[in-house]
Amino acid sequence: MKLFFREYGSKGPKLIILHGLYGASDNWVSIARQLQNDYHVYLVDQRNHGQSPHASEMNYEVMAEDLLEFFQGQKIEKAHLAGHSMGGKTVMRFALIHSELIDKLVVLDIAPKSYASFSNYAEVTNNHSLIIESLLSLDYKNAQSRTDIDKQLAQKLPSKTLRQFLLKNIDRTKEGNYEWRLNLPVLKENLENIMDGFSSLDAESHQVNIPTIVIRGEKSGYVMDEDTLIIHKYFKKAEIVTIPDAGHWLHAEQPELLVKTLAYFLLD
Repeated sequence: MKLFFREYGSKGPKLIILHGLYGASDNWVSIARQLQNDYHVYLVDQRNHGQSPHASEMNYEVMAEDLLEFFQGQKIEKAHLAGHSMGGKTVMRFALIHSELIDKLVVLDIAPKSYASFSNYAEVTNNHSLIIESLLSLDYKNAQSRTDIDKQLAQKLPSKTLRQFLLKNIDRTKEGNYEWRLNLPVLKENLENIMDGFSSLDAESHQVNIPTIVIRGEKSGYVMDEDTLIIHKYFKKAEIVTIPDAGHWLHAEQPELLVKTLAYFLLD
């Protein structure tokens, strides 16, 4: 699949950044602009997100293959690879298969474990089933403005920050109506795959020695202290760093600290 991407800078090491679930490359533009003087940055839309194509298949095997096709299409021989949330799982799966293509690996606020709704982690992470059902239930085609859509969504999702993030995925059609850039039916159908992605992997036979950093938010529940064991089973050289006063969306909540952490790790 040919993925949509944005490009910043042209000198220095190549750095590819993948967004998370419900995200898109434009969420990372401000970060890319802070890095573009030292890195050749690529921001990539994953399948069924942003401006990339939609497809019925949605799991980390195919998303890793999408990323390999991106490497080949851009003739990238080696790069630093970073991913947030769902994108973090994509880059981890990619690293386990194609470690020779990666200089350093950056995983942002996610661990190689299941976050399915039936797991013990549902209380500290987003209720993704509720989010997708809420988005699917909206009467956005007859809405007169984004404010109308936000009022509908507020009945089910009280967090204004979350709603503003989700509504970035709404576009106007040529006819003046609204439509989702997200492929919501496919996300719903494949949600369990998206929340997991590692349960079927034997850590003993899937280990890599790539320099790896897992950057988590202090206020986020996605990467717990006890996850250090499973992280090191797959990524033997991994270190875990905590960004203070940040939740799951590190790049929005503490962008300057995130950029400094990235620069320190990548230049080391």
